[in-house]
Amino acid sequence: MESRHFLRRLIAAVIDIILLSQLVFYMVAPFADGGHVRLSGGIYQSVYCQTVPLTPESQSFFEDKGVSAQNGSLCKAYQNGIFAGSTLLVSSHTNDQGDIADDAVTINVALDAAGQQVSPVFPVAYLQPVLVYLLLVLLTFLLKGQTIGKKITKIRVVTVNGAAPNLLQAGLRETLKFAPAILLFLIGVFAPAYSLEQAVPLLQKGENIALVLGFLGAATFIYILWWVAPMLWWNGAMPYDRLGKTKLVRAP
Repeated sequence: MESRHFLRRLIAAVIDIILLSQLVFYMVAPFADGGHVRLSGGIYQSVYCQTVPLTPESQSFFEDKGVSAQNGSLCKAYQNGIFAGSTLLVSSHTNDQGDIADDAVTINVALDAAGQQVSPVFPVAYLQPVLVYLLLVLLTFLLKGQTIGKKITKIRVVTVNGAAPNLLQAGLRETLKFAPAILLFLIGVFAPAYSLEQAVPLLQKGENIALVLGFLGAATFIYILWWVAPMLWWNGAMPYDRLGKTKLVRAP
């Protein structure tokens, strides 16, 4: 039977995602200004906050939104050491340690370099998975069935006839391979309320528990069914390989 190559697959995937994600991050970084266009998705993120007094105009602004406060937290975020924008956080109350209470109502306002409110966009949040996918397809085609991770772990994708996949076959395999992730990505784009970024905060706040748990449970089940179960049931003959008429073999 076909070998699972489980550890080799896993290590190759981790290497590829880390290297390509960072490559994409630095490709997009020159276009970010820390104000309207912001970075997100870096492996290392740091946030530095300081307490600042609110002007009367700012106090009125937040009171109109239901939060009365004298001070706010001005936070500057950095992705991989690159400035990724400022945010003003104003909460209704704090806990005994002076931090924002778990049950507090908190309002976040994105600021530009001049301290004015902006509506930022995060290019890496959408571009990163798309560009990583395209790079995986291109590498698989150019390297005749391998990526950087697969070269290191000495495995290769070939067709059922043993030939290197062409560009169409490489694209089909990667599309089928990441089908669950692509589906969740599209849900996050067109229905942000059901994205993972929104589901986790809702779970922490105790809101819409049944909906959130149902969403997370369904997503987890699909991932297990598509990526984990075939390792046990089909000895590593993954569904995307079966559908795309490819297989994974050891490379010399």
